[in-house]
Amino acid sequence: MPDKANNRKKEANKPAPAKKTNNMEMKEGHSIGIVELLIFIILAGVIFIFIFGMKQMQEEKEKELLAEKKFEQVLPNFTLISNLAKEYQKNDPFASWPSMIEEIIDPAKVNTPEFKFSFQENGTVIMTTTKEFGKEGIKVTYDIAKNTYDIEDPNPEVKPTIKEDWIYQ
Repeated sequence: MPDKANNRKKEANKPAPAKKTNNMEMKEGHSIGIVELLIFIILAGVIFIFIFGMKQMQEEKEKELLAEKKFEQVLPNFTLISNLAKEYQKNDPFASWPSMIEEIIDPAKVNTPEFKFSFQENGTVIMTTTKEFGKEGIKVTYDIAKNTYDIEDPNPEVKPTIKEDWIYQ
């Protein structure tokens, strides 16, 4: 009988089997997880959007300044045409406005490749943009009697546009 008791002790003294390691555990070293990779990609995307967005805004601002400069060059033509039209009206026996711009000034003196001027019998000067301006069909109307400007843009969402701020500077 003593042999049976010794056998039991031998079985009890056996070392416990080694635990299986989980493959999902982090290994020692410098490995990057999915979360860190996603954070890096998001940060890179934000930086990319910011840099190129700022560059696009700068280009749009330059184009707007160029359009404003072109418009400011012809803005005095409204005053020139209106003064000539007032003089014409003063000298007319019926005090009527000229029927067309050619009666008061040579259109070549006020027209540019970007802007074309016209005059209507109701005392308004109309400037219309051409393709060379960047967008055709914007009309700026100056009413001589009321001394007011009106801007008609057929598609104000498309650039370039003419802003009211440019007129009243």
